[in-house]
Amino acid sequence: MAVEQITPQIQRRHTMSNFPSANRKEISYGYMNLRKSQDTIEHGKDITTKDKILAGLGSVTGVAIPLVTFMKRQKAPNIFKVQYKVKHMLTMAACGNIGGIMLSSIGEPKRDKIKKWKEGAFQMALTSIPMLLVDGAIKFCSKKPKLNNNFAKIIGSIAGVAIGSNTAIAISNKLRSDREAKKPKRELKLIDMIANLDDAVAICVLAKIPFADKIHIERALPFIYSFCGFRSGTGDRKYK
Repeated sequence: MAVEQITPQIQRRHTMSNFPSANRKEISYGYMNLRKSQDTIEHGKDITTKDKILAGLGSVTGVAIPLVTFMKRQKAPNIFKVQYKVKHMLTMAACGNIGGIMLSSIGEPKRDKIKKWKEGAFQMALTSIPMLLVDGAIKFCSKKPKLNNNFAKIIGSIAGVAIGSNTAIAISNKLRSDREAKKPKRELKLIDMIANLDDAVAICVLAKIPFADKIHIERALPFIYSFCGFRSGTGDRKYK
């Protein structure tokens, strides 16, 4: 089933306990130190402009390669006319993360490369697990006469996003080294939800939400996956 058009009206719902508390010093951002945290001041340095440029170029290139391939195979007039299935979304997400990590890892020490790959694993889990659960929930509802309606599909999809996002966080915390484990566990941040915007696309289109074909928000997918790849490529703080 091709994903054709989208509406922005489906929002992510998570419990408040999933988001950072007001005391920012107690928040773990995963494998990197906070910009102004005591850990950064004592041990680390911030991401450089070079890191950001390389991560950006890598993630954009990584997303562009499969996107252009999809366009040619579908004989679409341009990249904004590409129709997406789950496999297309996951391919772009994976390529964006790999590109952002590999290009930004040039000349980096091994320990920093490892942190980037861990961040990439988190970004990919945060993208793929909720999406697969959303797709599964919608397909399950479609096979059950009593559940084959938009309301049931949306509820099932929201549950899939919540479960998938928290699973990604659990995986991220399991990947921490002994040194990283000394910091507070990683928690879900609002910026992480950008990786879940593709789920809004899937929900609206696969559930056939009315007027979804008028919004064209699926055109933002390449930018969403490029941003996730950028986050993976800059998702570390180097130690002196």
